[in-house]
Amino acid sequence: MSARPYENLKDEAADYIRTAIVSGKLPAGRRVDQDDIAAALGISRAPVREALIELTQKGFVDAPPRRGAFVAELTVEDIEDYYEVVASVFGMTTRRAIGKLTSSDVEELRRLDREIAATGDVTRRKELDRRFFNVIAATGRSPRLDSLLQFIGGMFQGSFYYEPPQWADNEQSFRQRLLAAIEAADSRLAARVIEEHMRACASLTVDYLRSRGYWSTSLSGTEAADSRRSPRSPGVETRAQQSYTEFKYD
Repeated sequence: MSARPYENLKDEAADYIRTAIVSGKLPAGRRVDQDDIAAALGISRAPVREALIELTQKGFVDAPPRRGAFVAELTVEDIEDYYEVVASVFGMTTRRAIGKLTSSDVEELRRLDREIAATGDVTRRKELDRRFFNVIAATGRSPRLDSLLQFIGGMFQGSFYYEPPQWADNEQSFRQRLLAAIEAADSRLAARVIEEHMRACASLTVDYLRSRGYWSTSLSGTEAADSRRSPRSPGVETRAQQSYTEFKYD
């Protein structure tokens, strides 16, 4: 077996499974075989099992008790509905933030925007982008809104959004429009930009997954549901809750 660090093995397995799902090699409803993954990577089943737990928490995989792990069934409507709800809730958070952001906060947003534009490192760009929106979310959130964001954040996996190369241009366009609205102290415009941003994220995600044949090789909704249903738990499995920014900018 490999002498690579255990955490690296888990991450390697998670990346391998995630890539197979996004590419359509593991279509929705398909059972994820731990032994096959372990053999393909030349590792033990333990890090594969940990990777599947992580991917279940992030929405890539469903794991009914005593039934194994299955690629989560995801429809176009799931994606569009999710982002529409996030658009509404985060729009409210943004409106509230406009009246609370300090001059230091606004300067930090400007600094982050400049640093994002200057870096060519994709991982760094994602992290800075996450921090940009975190400044707004942290300022405008309330306990009740935060609870809503935590609840809906666990319903879907935003990492699909970062697969197409167009995500960086999409983020830059809306980030700069949002910054202009914040500098003008226009709460309605800022909320509208956020809402349009979320819908653009949905469209980009759907177009990319469709271009990769994500749905063409999937089981039907009924077949996928039947393959994952537990005799004792016929409903939807609960996933780990995450905040908006933890979800979208994972």
